[in-house]
Amino acid sequence: MRFTRFFLIVLSLAGVCGAQTQAAPAADNKDAAQSTPSAGQGAAKPETPKVPVDAAKVTGSTFESQYFKFTYELPKDWKAMDDAARVASNQELLKEDAETAATPVPRKASAKTALKGANKSSDTVVNPPAPARYSLMAAGPNGIDSLASPVLPRINIWAHRRVPPLDQPMDNVQMLITGKHTNVLTPPQEMSLNGTKWAAVRLVTPTGDYHSRYVIDLGDYLVGFDFWASSEREIIEISDTIKSVKFN
Repeated sequence: MRFTRFFLIVLSLAGVCGAQTQAAPAADNKDAAQSTPSAGQGAAKPETPKVPVDAAKVTGSTFESQYFKFTYELPKDWKAMDDAARVASNQELLKEDAETAATPVPRKASAKTALKGANKSSDTVVNPPAPARYSLMAAGPNGIDSLASPVLPRINIWAHRRVPPLDQPMDNVQMLITGKHTNVLTPPQEMSLNGTKWAAVRLVTPTGDYHSRYVIDLGDYLVGFDFWASSEREIIEISDTIKSVKFN
């Protein structure tokens, strides 16, 4: 009788242990389910594609800069330079600037240095890197084939990375009037256009071309509008289109 009772107790204990052993994996599975994120939960978000600085397009007569987020209305019936050709020209300009900066130039040695004999490391100096320069749009009544085209009248919208000490809009327009034989029509001044602050200047170049420039500070870049014409009346007329600039 005692043996039977002992045997029953052993069987009961074995049953309890077995049930606990079977329940353990279930609990582990539950923890695993909680620790494993569901599809789309906790996954890395895809990076937003970076918009190139010179990304821009003209639709009808409306120019749009995707990077700087503004629009501008071209003069009636004007045509912009092909975007692919413009971007290719920008890349070529960046390459030329990089090569120029990497090319050492001779250093002018003083008489004292020449007597002592300058070592090779001091015979040359390296040019400082040029600020990144981009054309955002070039346009004319009959289109523009090249950024270097001298056709009149024309417009060029550009962006230059800000580099001290000439990193303010007023610095940029002041620089235009430092050349010899430049006839200043409207001296450098600050002005407000649609709630935005610009620096502007209007002049006649030594070659007789009429030139207006408007520059604004947009983060790491100075963005400028260059208007070129063959007469004062014409430069005033096309420069007035700067009032159509709208920021998104």
